[in-house]
Amino acid sequence: MGEKQNLIINGSGSYGGGTYNKIKIRGDGTITADFECEVFKTFGSSNALKNGKANHFDVFGETEVRGNLSSNVMKIFGTTEVGGHASIKKARVFGTLDVGGRFAGEEADIKGTLTVMGDTEFEIFKSTGSFDIKGLLNAGTIEVSLRYGSSIANEIGGDKITVKKKSSFLPFAKGGGSLEAKVIEGDEIFLENTTADVVRGKSVRIGAGCEIGLVEYQTNYKADSDAVVKENRKIGN
Repeated sequence: MGEKQNLIINGSGSYGGGTYNKIKIRGDGTITADFECEVFKTFGSSNALKNGKANHFDVFGETEVRGNLSSNVMKIFGTTEVGGHASIKKARVFGTLDVGGRFAGEEADIKGTLTVMGDTEFEIFKSTGSFDIKGLLNAGTIEVSLRYGSSIANEIGGDKITVKKKSSFLPFAKGGGSLEAKVIEGDEIFLENTTADVVRGKSVRIGAGCEIGLVEYQTNYKADSDAVVKENRKIGN
């Protein structure tokens, strides 16, 4: 069985799908059918009309995958749009990632901007950037550092959820970031600069800058003097 070929696009062109070792695009390339490769790298502009699968998926320019995308390791330094679902074992987003369906894997580290039309499910979800998740954000561990802009999720669920405001190193920066969600539910919850209708957990700490409609807790509850909590109630185990 022969070695897999490489697909190298240095100019502009349209190519069929298939199985490759490496796909590297330095110009403007289109892949018209499903593709599978060990390494996918875009330094220019690429458009995959169907589904894609890559062990390593790196984008330094602009990439659109109109179908589903699966990868073990994703690094986005530019802009990437996935029309369907994105199944990524380990995702690091320094630029912009838009997912039209579900975004799922083991670990996500968001330093840029993430938009997901469906649910987002990871074992570990970290963000020092911003995100807009139309569905559920669910992870065992959720760590959000609010530096700038607003992050939004319809619902958030996890074992340990930590949302903290991070002061900017820029002396002229004002405000910082914020988080909005309808429902936040977990075992251990600490929130700052968060607006939510309902927060429900075993141990709940509501920090500065929060506006919460209802807190339901099982064991421990504490609210900062700068937080607004309209109602809190202890519930059974």
